[in-house]
Amino acid sequence: MRAAEVGDLAGIRAVTFATDQSEPGSGADAAYVELIRSTGTALVAVQDDRVLGWAATLPTPHGALLTDLFVDPVAHARGVGTALLGALWPTPSARRRYTFSSKHPAALPLYARAGLVPSWPLLYVSGPTDRLPLGVLRVDRVDAGAAAAAESRLAGGEPRPGVFAYYLSGGEAFVVRDRARVIAVGAAQPGDPAVLARLACPDPGAAAGALFAAVAALGVDRVAFCLPGPHPALRRLLAAGFRVDDFDVTMRTPDVALPIGSVYSPGLG
Repeated sequence: MRAAEVGDLAGIRAVTFATDQSEPGSGADAAYVELIRSTGTALVAVQDDRVLGWAATLPTPHGALLTDLFVDPVAHARGVGTALLGALWPTPSARRRYTFSSKHPAALPLYARAGLVPSWPLLYVSGPTDRLPLGVLRVDRVDAGAAAAAESRLAGGEPRPGVFAYYLSGGEAFVVRDRARVIAVGAAQPGDPAVLARLACPDPGAAAGALFAAVAALGVDRVAFCLPGPHPALRRLLAAGFRVDDFDVTMRTPDVALPIGSVYSPGLG
């Protein structure tokens, strides 16, 4: 095992495709891997110059996020994933760690042994926007620096302009205001459907309104995003024709408090 290098991008991409994780914001995207490498910690497991697996962590306002942990199926059951996780998180009692785990039968036990406990599901939802409430809050487009500063003020932690710069490559960043007060910060990317990639909203009382305002401001017919199972807007979304396409399981150390009113990126928090 060693730190991931630029020359490993092709191998990381191959592992990503072999594990059916080739969506945007994954190891299939060189810009995403470079963001992780430059702002977090990324490791590869290599045998005879072949990348067998990769894993990475990223600092976020809520703690250290395990962004990725994927092993080529040809190397499953050989301890590669356990070794990668142990190198990233060598102390099971360490604080402020979390990840969004897949439903793979080996994943949850691996994270539990690392000191994480399961919490709510992170639901991958998508649907039409025409039956959602019209946004009544103000939505302003901002640049990466302004978005990062606003997120830092809302959620704490150091500003992460690199994360928003990644989204702004073809997408947009914005703040949601209730009068003059910023209540949420988000980013979206085009597609079919469009993707609301993140929406930081620490106040659960404002979460539904902020979400509906952000979606309305996108001006698209369909949208997809990931939100906590307890999110205040979930019932309204389902009534408006949204569906749950998949879900991950939030695994965290007990000291991590993730706001239930936010929209999350599984890889960038």
